[in-house]
Amino acid sequence: MGYLARNLAQLYPDVGGADAALLHQAFGRTRFVYLHRGDTLAQAVSWLRAEQTNVWFETPLGEPGRPEHEPRFDRDQIGDLIQTIAEHNAAWQEWFASAGVRPLSLAYEELDGDAVGTTRAVLDFLGLEPPPGREIVPQHRRLADSLNEQWADRYRRGQPS
Repeated sequence: MGYLARNLAQLYPDVGGADAALLHQAFGRTRFVYLHRGDTLAQAVSWLRAEQTNVWFETPLGEPGRPEHEPRFDRDQIGDLIQTIAEHNAAWQEWFASAGVRPLSLAYEELDGDAVGTTRAVLDFLGLEPPPGREIVPQHRRLADSLNEQWADRYRRGQPS
């Protein structure tokens, strides 16, 4: 949530007001898509791994970037990230409620399972259509692999770092 306040302050440094109204003033009609992850343990593991390796997505050639460092299981950091994710999710829910915003709520797992269908749902919600003749083609793939599953399993079992 911190980046929303920071971005609004950059858009309107001398103006106070409701966040949703400022966003509407800056961008016109606004709609919100709340993308969250149902499996916060998996999210925390992926986040930690990305931070450790500095690999956040695949390259345009379809290969993940080369890790800068080898990832290592760290139970405490995973727990901290789970807490951070919970705090962020709660802050967004609170903000939506206080701003009177009804976002389209999507689970990451929906997007991962059906990227094309989920993208169509987002476009419908936004009142948009893809340009004629253009297909919706996923450009990224999930980077999680068996190591992510092993770390999640170790975390669930209470295994120390």
